[in-house]
Amino acid sequence: MKRVRARGTDIAAVRGAVQVVRNRADDIREATARLLLALLAANRLAVSDIVSAIFTATPDLDADFPAHAARRLGWTDVPLLGAREMGVPGALPRIVRVLLTVRVARGARLQPIYLDGAAALRPDLAGEGRSATGAGAAGGRRARAGAARRVAIVGLGQIGGSIGLALGRRPGWRRIGWDRAPAARRRARAALAVDEIAPSLAAACRGAALAVLATPVDTLPALIERATALLPRGAALLDTGSARGPLTPALARAAARGVRAVGGHPIAGSEGRGIAAARADLFEGSTFALMPARGAVPAVVRALVRDLGARALVVSPAAHDRALARTSHLPYLVSRALLGVGRADARRGLSGPGFRGMTRLAASDPRVSLPFCRANRREIAAAWPALNEAIAREVRGLEGK
Repeated sequence: MKRVRARGTDIAAVRGAVQVVRNRADDIREATARLLLALLAANRLAVSDIVSAIFTATPDLDADFPAHAARRLGWTDVPLLGAREMGVPGALPRIVRVLLTVRVARGARLQPIYLDGAAALRPDLAGEGRSATGAGAAGGRRARAGAARRVAIVGLGQIGGSIGLALGRRPGWRRIGWDRAPAARRRARAALAVDEIAPSLAAACRGAALAVLATPVDTLPALIERATALLPRGAALLDTGSARGPLTPALARAAARGVRAVGGHPIAGSEGRGIAAARADLFEGSTFALMPARGAVPAVVRALVRDLGARALVVSPAAHDRALARTSHLPYLVSRALLGVGRADARRGLSGPGFRGMTRLAASDPRVSLPFCRANRREIAAAWPALNEAIAREVRGLEGK
């Protein structure tokens, strides 16, 4: 949705509610996220339009805060507040309610949304497209998904999960998730990062217009080979590896077999780990480096990058690896080294925000970070002398002043 300018806007509020299946954290987050997405879709709202959100839950829901669903959807700058409903005898059980305060175009009319069993709270809305039972909502989702592009998201950690969350805010995508770890599959589904979990990699790739491979760099060459054999001829394949050396030959082989293979690297992320660190807005305004194995970048890949809110930049694998050695991989290793040098003093309380900022990268998952450093070790080694000399020059400059 186009952002509404401050002039000519009103501050308004819209309510919604959903009935949760069980008092479990995953169920509370799933139902709440579904309610929030329905409110945004029905009212053509973007997250940037939301001023604040107040959640309430009936006393029988205490396994998690409904607001956690909003944070997982990327509502990181929206003030959130939670409260408990009064336990009125005879009231509907397991209800989450939300009141959104939003900026809208002057005179706009907002639609409340009541999902599943909560539709009974507002029978006056029945037939107006503002309430939905489970069957009606599911039918609508299936109808919308019929014309959607099927995208297989393989690897449901921070990057894969964030891709899924971002595409969930845009029409036209059917997100099929797969991860080797059962826990990652469950968490991605609960966070609404995917529309469904495939029972296997083959099932995820079957009929896909695009497969996005978001696993550690050292697993990608073999995964590219497997996905290539499983994808329909003419499908597109995009990896998210931070080092290109070992991936370029695998992508070339995929292209030779009829898959439109593209090397990719979303230059975004945090030191967070797994699906818990995924955010729908992770890629907004960032660069997404693209390195097609053959020919131009397929339209479906450009559409994905656009819907992530990122900026596509076509670059050669060699130029990518040279740059990332200096702007990402070497800084990660320096952060690890600095943490080792200062850890003991930091534990004694003799450090401040400067040390915390400089060592933030060291908290990154080594299962993800070390493989891309190893894969790009030649460029890192080439960049190290310049950094070493620059630090030495800074230290020498302290003398005699």
